[in-house]
Amino acid sequence: MPGMLVDGEWKTERQWQNTDGRFVRSTTSFRDWVTADGSSGFPAEAGRYHLYVAWACPWAHRTAISCAP
Repeated sequence: MPGMLVDGEWKTERQWQNTDGRFVRSTTSFRDWVTADGSSGFPAEAGRYHLYVAWACPWAHRTAISCAP
C-alpha cells in the first residue's frame, strides 16, 4: 500500500481515512491574504511574493487561472 512521509513519520492511506472510509484532509496553515493596505500583515508589493504551482496538481488549477497575466 502506498504511503507518504509526514513530519518524519511514515503514514499509509488508511491513516488518512475516517471510519466511513472518507479522505480526511489536515487543516491548512495558510489562511492569510495579501492586501493592498497591508492590514493582513502581508502588504502587496511588486516582486515581493512568488507563486509556485505544480501543473500536475488538480487543486492548483484555479490558482493558476486567477494569477495568469
